[in-house]
Amino acid sequence: MFKRTILLMLALVSSTFSVLAADSEDYILAPGDTINVTVYGEEDLTIEERRIDTRELLEYPYLGKISTKDKSLSDLQGEIVKGLKGRVLINPRVSVSIFKYRNFYINGVVHKPGNYEYEPGLTVEQAVSIAGGFIAKFRHTKGIYIIRSEETKYMDGDQLEAYLKDQDESRMSDRVNPGDTVYIISSLF
Repeated sequence: MFKRTILLMLALVSSTFSVLAADSEDYILAPGDTINVTVYGEEDLTIEERRIDTRELLEYPYLGKISTKDKSLSDLQGEIVKGLKGRVLINPRVSVSIFKYRNFYINGVVHKPGNYEYEPGLTVEQAVSIAGGFIAKFRHTKGIYIIRSEETKYMDGDQLEAYLKDQDESRMSDRVNPGDTVYIISSLF
């Protein structure tokens, strides 16, 4: 009975990790992400905690600069395998994983607007909490918006307000992704 319970627990844990791994393989890399590349049995080809630069390039031994633009972890893994196979190794076994996700941003009527370290599963409510909560006199929000792109990066206040009017409002339970910007718009009443 005890062995059966242990085996069942191990099966549940391994299936959970395989689901998480499958989700992370679809994750699209962007500047600010930090990754690990492991080539099994080849320490000189293994890199740890390498940050994707603002040009979306990864410097890799023997292959030089590799573009990470619009690539998932599995895409990058495939490109590294292809580059190493035959030229450097006969049958390279490569794993690419996220070490640290790029930050998320929160702006508006919170105590400490700014950028914060992303953790998987983050919600708007948790992001607000990380940023010190709502400023008391602005507790009544007009809207909460999650921007999942860099379209608003160089907008002034009026342009941003016009842009947000066309966006769907978010809920406190909505997920925040790496690189997202959460805007909290308020009213005094």
